[in-house]
Amino acid sequence: MNYNKSNYISEGERLIEQGDFDGAIEVYTKAIEEEPSEGFNFQLRADVYKLIGELDKAIADYTKAVSLYDDDEDRAMAYLYRATVYIMKTDYHNVIADANAAIETGHFLDNAYLARGIAYYNLGPMGQGFDDWKKAADLGSKGALKKLEENEIKYTPILKKKKAGKG
Repeated sequence: MNYNKSNYISEGERLIEQGDFDGAIEVYTKAIEEEPSEGFNFQLRADVYKLIGELDKAIADYTKAVSLYDDDEDRAMAYLYRATVYIMKTDYHNVIADANAAIETGHFLDNAYLARGIAYYNLGPMGQGFDDWKKAADLGSKGALKKLEENEIKYTPILKKKKAGKG
């Protein structure tokens, strides 16, 4: 099989849908061998590792993706995906670091504030977590509103317009 981008993406997705996670990892590993400087290849493999609970391998691949991406939007996405793995590991200090890095790019701010809010809520101060969830809600995050409601905080978002290309 020729591992051009569209081929390996569709083949990996097909294997994931069939529950063949090892096969998907193999496809993405071959794509990495073919294009080792392509961050998206590492991100795809990291997604599968996260799905099957191989969290340290997912973190390593997301880290490689971050280092390879030239585009701020792509880098922000990889930071946030890695932050979700850190949430799974209850490694909240690294969640904060990744959320801050994503915020610095200006992309996917709703998800970045949501993730950082989760970390602050679990580490303290809770109030800072609530403030981040309010910022995320203002940017359209339904997940942040749900977190506020779960904590019996009534909040009506002041929806801010998102800039084109920004999360």
